Amino acid sequence: MKIALISNSLLLTKSLEIYLRDYLTSYKMCDFIVATEPMEANKPVFLIGDFSETNLNKPFTKEMLLEKLESFYWQINHQEDLQQENSLDNTKNADYLFNDVKEQRLVIKESDIELQQKIQEVLERYTQEIVSLSMEYLKGKNA
Repeated sequence: MKIALISNSLLLTKSLEIYLRDYLTSYKMCDFIVATEPMEANKPVFLIGDFSETNLNKPFTKEMLLEKLESFYWQINHQEDLQQENSLDNTKNADYLFNDVKEQRLVIKESDIELQQKIQEVLERYTQEIVSLSMEYLKGKNA
């Protein structure tokens, strides 16, 4: 984790320099910037202060700072992975929904087949009864 520091507060700058001495580097070499004012930059900006888009509010401890910085660094390094994972999740959800619809259609078709089979069985029994009754009638007439 390589950090460039941009601060307009001398006291905060000194504190951050002490806390982050193992991570500080130049703007060109840094992974991201720690700033005390909102700013536009070509690199990710970790904002410290009392702003609505701040990453860390004042006051803070060294432990809080390092924890938030590590989390921020992990997010910027894994942002592409997270986007790919979200894309895969969306694809999986679409596949799941499609398969669910297919299964429901299959269940409906199977129940239709079962209904058709039951109707066919009833019709066959009915036909057999009609034929049987007709045969009995004809036997009685011919006798």
